[in-house]
Amino acid sequence: MEYSQLELVRGIKNKDSGAYEYMISKYSKPVYYLAHSILSALHSKEDIEECVADVFLDAWIKIAEFNEEQASFKTWLLILTKYKAFSYKRKRRRHLDNIVDIADIEARDNINLEKQVILRQEQEQVMDIINNFAETDREIFFRRFLLGEKINDLARAFNLSRAAVDNRLLRGRKAIKEGLKKGGFEI
Repeated sequence: MEYSQLELVRGIKNKDSGAYEYMISKYSKPVYYLAHSILSALHSKEDIEECVADVFLDAWIKIAEFNEEQASFKTWLLILTKYKAFSYKRKRRRHLDNIVDIADIEARDNINLEKQVILRQEQEQVMDIINNFAETDREIFFRRFLLGEKINDLARAFNLSRAAVDNRLLRGRKAIKEGLKKGGFEI
């Protein structure tokens, strides 16, 4: 069956499946060509076909927005196609933006490698400083900062007051700061 523009719009508004099928058969080529021209660089044939199907579904759903005084039905359909295709393109671009660029990782890795080398040197310097502490101070320091033991538990384990443990930790931190400054590291 052949539909005039008025009959086609009326049929779609009345949810006539024959009008929907006619719309698809009559306008598939121009809708597909426009979607293809917008999407072909980044999208597969299946993506373009999905976009076209979405355009016809939008036309079916949004037919009340069509105003024959502003444009022909074909022009309105092509405007829907343009917006839908650009929407697909934006989604794809966002997806591609989330894909990591290997060259960028390599550049960041080189910077991170330098930072790791410096950090490693600082850690070695700190370990050298701690290893020069008195045996009790060294053990308190390791147990507090490497094992995360509580100060009250350390005080009981070493038969010291909490204030004495705090003072030993404070002196240890000061010694580390001074040692790092002498070694040329910023604190």
